[in-house]
Amino acid sequence: MRPIILIMLVFMASPLQADPLPSWGESAAKAAITEWLAAVTDPGGDDFIPVAERVAVLDNDGTSWCERPDYAATRFQVSLARSMVALGKVDAEAMPFKAWFADDRDALREYGYGQAYVDMNKSFAGMPVTAYRDSARAWLDSNVHSRYGVPYTDLYYAPMIELKDLLVAHDFQVWIVTGAAQDFVRSYVESVVGVPPERVIGTWTTPVYEEGEGGTARLVRGPLQTYNGHENKPAHIEQRIGRRPVFAAGNSNNDQTMCRYAVTGDNRGLAIWIHHDDSEREYDYDRGTGDIAELCKNHPSAFEVSIKNDWIRVFRDLPESK
Repeated sequence: MRPIILIMLVFMASPLQADPLPSWGESAAKAAITEWLAAVTDPGGDDFIPVAERVAVLDNDGTSWCERPDYAATRFQVSLARSMVALGKVDAEAMPFKAWFADDRDALREYGYGQAYVDMNKSFAGMPVTAYRDSARAWLDSNVHSRYGVPYTDLYYAPMIELKDLLVAHDFQVWIVTGAAQDFVRSYVESVVGVPPERVIGTWTTPVYEEGEGGTARLVRGPLQTYNGHENKPAHIEQRIGRRPVFAAGNSNNDQTMCRYAVTGDNRGLAIWIHHDDSEREYDYDRGTGDIAELCKNHPSAFEVSIKNDWIRVFRDLPESK
């Protein structure tokens, strides 16, 4: 048998390679991701990145799962704060709790959202860290999204889970870097997304060490909170990871600094902006995206991802999201 015929038979007998990103349409962003991955994992190529330096950072709310109409983490914290009223730790008529409980967003804006979160977080001081996480998971298990009627954890985006899995398959460390409460995300992320809790960087509360009877030790939540957003994201990435990421994904100006940090290092980086422009399957909103949109417009390694045009499927666990 001639060699060329043998080669043809082998080729014909081989199954077609499955698309690792089946929920992504054929777009510039998908092409950029696959080309970049091939280049940075090719040991003989100029853009090769050693395994130890393959760090990817993904925002959570609005990038990896649905964040509208309300942040799940905020809804949980308000629910937990309500339970503190009966314990005498919260005055329901005092600000900002009165506004939180009434969902009075004008009053919260006037008070200052940042300070309102800080003050609400202080009401959890003294609560064991494990109890807070258990409460968060219990809340997630018993509450559903107002529009979709399913648990919030069913609303992770299929394309982003596929991308996360593809990065892991190429020996990337995948971290979630979010402005949400760190322990809230840690309460479920490993079982739902497959990212271990130690690879979550969020807004954290400094824990306090306590010793009890019989020499037992525990950690409780303290009053001090460190916000993880905007320029804090690159700083906390350096503090916690110690390596500069080469891939970043975000959906708002809160993530622009992290994305810019990923594409302006010594290694060849890539960043994507998840643009919410699909009111039929998800939500359509642009507030707070000017900076990250500008980065994608002006930097050759940053790409806009249109949910409407670039994603065939939106939610991993909702068949009707196609």
